[in-house]
Amino acid sequence: MDFVEALGQRMGEIADACTACGKCFTACPMTEAVGIHAADPTGVLQGMIDLLRGGDGTEEAVRWGAACSSSGLCVDACDYGVDPRLLVRLANYAHGQRRDRQTVKLNAMKSFRAMAKTVRVVSRLQLPKREIERLQPAGPSQKPQVRPDVALYTGCNIHKTPHILILCLDVLERIGASYQIIGGTSACCGINQFRAGDGETSGRAGLSTLSQIQEVGAETKVSWCPSCQSQFDEIIIPSYEKITQDRSFSLQPFYEYLEERLELLRPHFTRVVNKTVALNERPGLPGVTRAVKNILSAIPGVKLVELDVPRVGLMSNYLTVTPRFKEELREKEFRAAAEAGVTTLATVFHACHRELCHFEKDVSFEIINVMEIIGESMGLHADDIYKRIKMMDGIDRMIDECSDMIAEHGLDPDEARDILLADQIAAKPVQGAVMERV
Repeated sequence: MDFVEALGQRMGEIADACTACGKCFTACPMTEAVGIHAADPTGVLQGMIDLLRGGDGTEEAVRWGAACSSSGLCVDACDYGVDPRLLVRLANYAHGQRRDRQTVKLNAMKSFRAMAKTVRVVSRLQLPKREIERLQPAGPSQKPQVRPDVALYTGCNIHKTPHILILCLDVLERIGASYQIIGGTSACCGINQFRAGDGETSGRAGLSTLSQIQEVGAETKVSWCPSCQSQFDEIIIPSYEKITQDRSFSLQPFYEYLEERLELLRPHFTRVVNKTVALNERPGLPGVTRAVKNILSAIPGVKLVELDVPRVGLMSNYLTVTPRFKEELREKEFRAAAEAGVTTLATVFHACHRELCHFEKDVSFEIINVMEIIGESMGLHADDIYKRIKMMDGIDRMIDECSDMIAEHGLDPDEARDILLADQIAAKPVQGAVMERV
């Protein structure tokens, strides 16, 4: 059995198990945003089942699959042991497979290459070569002779906000945990290819990365990226188990790893961090949210504030398919944070940080990552160069700021300009939460 066959079996099993009751559709926060909330829930689920079985589905089913933001709010709605989030993901994959095979593979390749180029350029606009090397997977001559405590799978896109990864490594070192990094574009989880409907390439990439993580030999296998975590948990690992009958592999989210070692962390929280903090929460991995709150609650001086706002998506970029909805949610959160008088809106994940950090100049509170708060209490610091660049007015200033790194890494200035400009276009002023900084 290969990966595609294993996926096909799982699609059939889910199609057989689903009763099309429609409760998951009713629980989904995306249906109104894409204009299908008035559809018959049972009919939509029947369309999803048809997609899983190789059929055309229905217009509403196809739109629902394309709009899934992996919030996971549907999971608890099912009374029949089906994972609705996985059902929707697999139905969307099945729909993608119906396209011409060469077109599917070409789209998958373009998506991955565009991501890889952006990661490479954006990371190198911020850090010199010696610091970039610290964040890369170890080469054969650099691998530790002794088995490390942790195999740390970073994924790709955290390298766009390298200060977060630097702090992760610094915290591991402070608590005495040895580690080996696996990640970057040479260790892909296969999610871009999977979304395009290219199961063959997705499986090859994901299973190769799984092998790389296994080869480290670490007892604890930890991941940073929630996209990678969900891709492994829902797609790669179950297919691997079907192929090999080996059920020993698992990945643990980084914050959950830290939560389990909170007693090791506590003695290092030596500095009072006087911040009133609201989290930019995402519901897709509830264990991570719990872990973050427990860790921050252990830091002297930190006061956590709960905002009464909708929680949607695995990360902010998962809402890109509904830009107006994403903007509305962001403005609601910013307005609630301002009204609550928080000093800090803390992003949990890297993609959320990329999409929110530059709005700091428009609101009354700072926007930083959770790892920065943890680091501050431990006396650790890493400059958020990404935010500094993104908050600048005008592409010329941004390029000038990065000129030394462009020269050191031999980057193409025009390519760097195009990537920064595309990134900066996403920055729009916030209408409802602008206040004077106090």
